[in-house]
Amino acid sequence: MQKTIDTVKKIFNENGEVTFGGWSRSPLFQYNKEAYPNPSKLVERDCYYISNSDMGIYISVEAVGSELYIRIVHTDFKTERTVCDNINRKFMLEPKRLPESGSLGEFSYTDKKIALTLTNTVDGRYIKCDFIDFGDFKNLFVKVRVRKLGGESMNTIAPFDGAPKCFYLKRFVPKFFAEGVVRLGGTDYSLTEDNSFVYFDWSRYVFPRRQKFQQLSGVGETDGKRFSVNLASRVGNNIKGSENCCFIDNKLIKIGRLKVSESGKSPNNFWLFESIDGSVSFTFTPYSKMNCRCEKLSFIFGELNGTVHGENESIKVRGIRGHFISTIM
Repeated sequence: MQKTIDTVKKIFNENGEVTFGGWSRSPLFQYNKEAYPNPSKLVERDCYYISNSDMGIYISVEAVGSELYIRIVHTDFKTERTVCDNINRKFMLEPKRLPESGSLGEFSYTDKKIALTLTNTVDGRYIKCDFIDFGDFKNLFVKVRVRKLGGESMNTIAPFDGAPKCFYLKRFVPKFFAEGVVRLGGTDYSLTEDNSFVYFDWSRYVFPRRQKFQQLSGVGETDGKRFSVNLASRVGNNIKGSENCCFIDNKLIKIGRLKVSESGKSPNNFWLFESIDGSVSFTFTPYSKMNCRCEKLSFIFGELNGTVHGENESIKVRGIRGHFISTIM
């Protein structure tokens, strides 16, 4: 049974173990990593997805011990071109760390191919990136300030049965907009408060073994309201709180167990996502040309349509651009 948590709780006990699971509407789970006995095993990942009517860009930074992984995917909805690239660095003499706080701290990395900076401040988050010969295509330049709107977030913690020092901590926050520019080659994509949508995907974890993972996310506007969704396969013992959710005008609607089915293998195939209680039904229809493989992840871009029946509000989801991410084994 899903368990809503409404008080602040530290992730690790005095033995560096995770002994509880659940979810909350605000970031109540304190990531007290100083209590973890082997900090070099902690995986820390910050991911931003920024979009407007013309394009979407996915920027992910993952740090674990002396290793660093940067993945960037850019898609143009008009030309239907998707380009990706990644940076993998191992055995770094000076390991990189992600910001500890949403309003304080900075990540910075530079080599001959990329210069990337993520800066958190009290008035916004700043993303700057220069990527030379991005995806063997063209140079990529990003200079964006991400600013927060009011609303809720999805926060989950899941332990692993039989492995108390393993855990999965996730925060999905869609209440942002972006200001600035993304430039790929000679094409500029302007981002403003009125035309942009952003989600922030923050996760910290240690897995007992390699995990297969699938996630469907999307953010946009439908029926004059902001709408976002995050659906994912199971990671750890999430019986007390999965990460499945959607948001209407940044108000969270929790989604329970899901049934997932595929229409077939034709070019017009789609995936159907239905909650067991019937409150949510989505179809995700991939765009035929808009997909790529970025290191160990597969990205498929497409369109979300369906219905959501919340406790106090229902909405028809029409034409929300989303993406399906899965591990490549």
